[in-house]
Amino acid sequence: MKPMRGVILPVVLFMLLLVGLLAAMFSFRVHADLSSTQVNASRLQTRLAAEAGVDRAKMLLAASPFDPSQWYDNPEMLNRILVWADGVVAEEMGTNREYEETMAYRYSVVADDPTDDKDYIRFGITDEASKLNLNLATESQLLKLMSLSVGEDSEINPQRIVDAILDWRDSDTQPRGEAGDTEGVYYSKLDNPYRVRNGDFVTVEELLLVKDVTPQILYGEDYDRNGLLTPNEDDGDRSFPLDNQDGTLNRGLYPYLTTFSYETNVSNENRPRVNLLGKEETLRAELALVFPDEPEVIDACITAIKGPKDPQGPGGAGGPGGSTGDPQNPTGGTKPPPGGTPPPGGNPPPSGPGGSRRSPQPNGSRNPGQPQTDSFDASVGKAGRLARLQQEPEIAPPSGNSGSNPTRPTRGNQPSGNPRSPALQPGSPGSPDEAEGEGTEGEGTESPEQDKGNGTKDPTGGPKSGSAGTPKINSPADLLLDRKSGEPVDPPPFTGDQLAVLMDRTTAKASKENRIVGLINVNTATRPVLECLEELTGEQIEQILALRDRIDPVTRSTTAWLYNEGVLDAQTFAKVAPKITARGQQFMIESLGFADHIGMVTRLQVMVDRVGPILQTIYYRDISSIGGSFPIREEDKEKRRVR
Repeated sequence: MKPMRGVILPVVLFMLLLVGLLAAMFSFRVHADLSSTQVNASRLQTRLAAEAGVDRAKMLLAASPFDPSQWYDNPEMLNRILVWADGVVAEEMGTNREYEETMAYRYSVVADDPTDDKDYIRFGITDEASKLNLNLATESQLLKLMSLSVGEDSEINPQRIVDAILDWRDSDTQPRGEAGDTEGVYYSKLDNPYRVRNGDFVTVEELLLVKDVTPQILYGEDYDRNGLLTPNEDDGDRSFPLDNQDGTLNRGLYPYLTTFSYETNVSNENRPRVNLLGKEETLRAELALVFPDEPEVIDACITAIKGPKDPQGPGGAGGPGGSTGDPQNPTGGTKPPPGGTPPPGGNPPPSGPGGSRRSPQPNGSRNPGQPQTDSFDASVGKAGRLARLQQEPEIAPPSGNSGSNPTRPTRGNQPSGNPRSPALQPGSPGSPDEAEGEGTEGEGTESPEQDKGNGTKDPTGGPKSGSAGTPKINSPADLLLDRKSGEPVDPPPFTGDQLAVLMDRTTAKASKENRIVGLINVNTATRPVLECLEELTGEQIEQILALRDRIDPVTRSTTAWLYNEGVLDAQTFAKVAPKITARGQQFMIESLGFADHIGMVTRLQVMVDRVGPILQTIYYRDISSIGGSFPIREEDKEKRRVR
């Protein structure tokens, strides 16, 4: 058989081709793995740069929590800050130094500038207290924001959406509104059914689960969430997203709502606040620590809270159970008629013409029912007053008849039990062993202590704590008003500095309310959010926006500046004070990590909670998928406002 010639060459050539293909595939795979490793390394570098921005923002907040000028918009500290660069000395890290043709990783902390949608962004942090709390917003407040989001010419019915939102968060199963399908039945019939929460929203994005709430309602036209009207957000239906092409950015609901706004009921220096609804003796001792050597301020506070003393009528100095009005006898006490016998639990007859109150026993104790006679005068000193409070036992009510104790000042309805004042702990100086609970301050009911022991109620209905018709104290700002008439006290009982201390160091919340939810920060709130405060007029909102950036941080650290600067009168200030604050405790940090030599950007959203000097992360999310979207590179030529 003849050998087959010419076969070996094709086989060899095929083998060489196969080896070449395998080599090419191996080379491609190695190159792909190398590129992937480089991308992952760059992604890690940009992520670390973004986290460095978060840490820098935390440092600014910790150093100047009450000075928004340091963190609200600070491009010198928060824009294009160098984290690492090839061949650059360590001393230049943390600056915004520029380098040409150098591998450099940077960060920028960015936010929406609510005053502009064309050119400017903020290089700063967002205070969550500048927004409306979604879980506490009223129907009218939600309607205001909803109308702003959907526009006047929209076919969407804002009321139906608000009804659905309220049904999602309330605890009942009864639908609101005419549609009647905003509770569990509607959600159970969807193609992908789920349960209605019937509880608080966890995040603002949870609104997308609510009936009729679409991404267009939540985010408006600003799908990239940068607060800038980009070309694709102003071209109608030619590109995503759908917009009305009116030349104005519709931000939707998202930038005005939050579920993270609460503050601890302590002062700016993290001290426990004095409870204005506590026991009078304890309140005097605590106010003496807040206003040392200012007895007139303490007297003004006590008078405003407990009501003025009537020197003639029942409950006054001349009537049974009344107060002498003497600062040496702050609890009132009862004097017997001349030549008569003392009432049960009252004072003994005077020792001579005109009489005098009996002094305390040498050992510091009292006879049962004897009125308190030790002085709270400033000459005694804080240490002496606190020592006496510790030594003296609680005055026991008289036994027998159910009438009130004539030796004790009139108080409001008091809950059972033994709650403590929030500013005093058991065993601390000035804390009685059995402190009285905070009064409910009336609310249209009569206290048993208004019964003066003769079977009749106090006919005056005067402005005493807990008396019928006396409004409840909702905040320290109520002390500017006469509690019976509701008119401002003239002249004002406090100076501007004293009012600022009062708003910072005192509270009208129960001791168990250590967290106050949903207060709006008037120093950082945007115009649409301020408009949700129905007590404010448009002119007052304009004044707030114009003045707050020109006031020094110390003055702006409490809400008292609204009254002291003449923006609000006493009555308006008292109405709005329980709803506002001058500080934030939760902050949103949006940090972009990027590099000059590549187009990669890592975008982080981090929520921090400022607990005293400590900043704790309570929310962390990577939203790089929606893009950087901010002008952060040198070639972007970002525009900065002059500080």
